[in-house]
Amino acid sequence: MEETKLRILELYSGIGGMHYAAELANVGAEVVFSVDINTSANEVYRHNFKQTNQQSRNIESLSANEINKLKPNVIMMSPPCQPFTRVGLKLDVEDSRCSSFLHLLDVLPHLETVSLVLMENVVGFETSEMRNAFTKALKSCGFYFREFLLSPVSLQIPNSRNRYYLIAKKFTNFAFGTETDIMTAFPSNSCDITIPVGQKTLEPYLEKNFADEELARYLLPAKTLMKYWRILDVRQRSDISSCCFTKAYTHYAEGTGSVLQHDSNESFQEKFADFEKDGNVAHLEPLQLRYFAPREIANLMGFPAHFSFPENTSLRTRYRLLGNSLNVLVVSSLLKILLK
Repeated sequence: MEETKLRILELYSGIGGMHYAAELANVGAEVVFSVDINTSANEVYRHNFKQTNQQSRNIESLSANEINKLKPNVIMMSPPCQPFTRVGLKLDVEDSRCSSFLHLLDVLPHLETVSLVLMENVVGFETSEMRNAFTKALKSCGFYFREFLLSPVSLQIPNSRNRYYLIAKKFTNFAFGTETDIMTAFPSNSCDITIPVGQKTLEPYLEKNFADEELARYLLPAKTLMKYWRILDVRQRSDISSCCFTKAYTHYAEGTGSVLQHDSNESFQEKFADFEKDGNVAHLEPLQLRYFAPREIANLMGFPAHFSFPENTSLRTRYRLLGNSLNVLVVSSLLKILLK
């Protein structure tokens, strides 16, 4: 059996998107330590990665000495995005949720074995003071870096999830791009790296044979249809795109993710035309408009078929945790480019 080449320290681990990305990249890596402060996320992580040393801790409690004992080669992380998100207060480095990230920057110069970094965050991070502090710290430690704004759409996955990514390696520059540009596509000279390409329509990502009871669980309530029908993003099984699913999916109607016309045999245009005439929501019932199930969202985000939630995880918590996670396929592709 081939000896493990890379030792990964996974910070802000969530439900394990980075871990799954490392597995998918198939680069002989092992997650030697995983840390997150979110109790619900940690329960899901431990449910799926029973052998990983996963701890519920504030990253500020991690010292350079403790990290050095683990001898990690790679740090993979997805720090809190709230200080930079478009719907947040945008307090940037003044937000208390940045304190753990700032602690990591203080620790970075003292890490003896770390030579690779992969980080994910929301669009908006690229113009933040936190980003400036991060790249300054990387440079002072001898790292070269490249930045990206990428969506799964670039891998022909029918879901929009535009995110900021940074990859960095110590003492060796990249053969593409510069540190002054933010790339919006995978580098062309990574063509010799096998980057997974998804199915182009939504159909292959959807659950098969919903039982009536299961379908009823996800149907949009009549009051939601009545109040928000003008702003719902309704998708068909044959569509080649869908909106980004956020942690507020099903809780808020606008800008949190698409809904699906479950019965594709009915005419969307005709049913909505009838509804507009008299406002009777019963016209829309044959369409069976429903929310995407958590498993379907996980499929679109690249989580493998064996990923699952503990049975006691509520539906709302599942949506919230997925909304806070990342696209496994995009991160896996970037990790392979980082290791090239």
